[in-house]
Amino acid sequence: METNMMILAGLGLIVSAVTTWWYKNKSNVLKKVADELEDRIEDATGLDIELDSVIDDVVSAAESVAEEVHESVVVSLESGDFDVNTLKSLTVSALKDELKKIGLPVSGKKADLIARLIAASKE
Repeated sequence: METNMMILAGLGLIVSAVTTWWYKNKSNVLKKVADELEDRIEDATGLDIELDSVIDDVVSAAESVAEEVHESVVVSLESGDFDVNTLKSLTVSALKDELKKIGLPVSGKKADLIARLIAASKE
């Protein structure tokens, strides 16, 4: 369990740094994405549309989902008990993200990723 606590502490520092960067740079990044998409749509269709609010809505929804998944995994790590059904419901991408956050390999099939997370929670 001591390993899990060290992993969580490191994870907390990383998440804090990424979160700080994201909130500092979010508006600039989203503006660039919206501008690029608008230009490509206009080139392809001739339509001049504005996507700023749509991009903001999509990113907000994605942030909410990512936060829920992250909180679920952290609670499972802290308790040392991963619910296999919860892990099975996650996408391979989400499983890999969680493995990256705790410094574990991300290769293999979904079952391998789940097994790796379960093993890490028992250390």
